[in-house]
Order: sequence, then structure tokens, then C-alpha cells
Amino acid sequence: MSEWNIALGALVVVLAISAGALLSRSYVVRPRVLEETVTLEDLMRPTVHGVNDLAYCPAEHRDTLHAFADGTRTCWTCRTETPTAVPR
Repeated sequence: MSEWNIALGALVVVLAISAGALLSRSYVVRPRVLEETVTLEDLMRPTVHGVNDLAYCPAEHRDTLHAFADGTRTCWTCRTETPTAVPR
């Protein structure tokens, strides 16, 4: 093979990689919007339950915002209702 063929082959490879990189960046992943999205203002508004605070959610295995009531709490993220004293 001549030097021109090698240079032309290398140029084609570089152009193909560049085109692949440009095409992959043209597709933007947009954040998913849930049907029942609640604003932070709505979350912090006093409710029938009364108190909003962070607590451990056993369904999500992390601390989330909860509404506390008479011996129970409701997770604002997944709506799981659990007793107030739940071990981690």
C-alpha cells in the first residue's frame, strides 16, 4: 500500500469517529416528568397530618420528607405509610 492509501484510510477513520461523536451528542435525554409532580411549596404546606420533616423511609431505604400524624408517618415521595418508630 502506498503512503497515500494509508493517509486516506486514517482520515476516513478519524472522520467516522468524529461523525459518531457528533451524532451521539445530538440526542439529549430530557428529565422524566411524573404525572403527579408536587412543588416544594405544596410539600411544605401544613397538612392534616401537621408536621413535615425528614425521616427514614423503609420502602426507599433513605431519608425522605414525611408527614407525621398520630403514631404514623406518610412518605411524600412514595406515599408509604409506616409506624413512627421504624428501625433502619
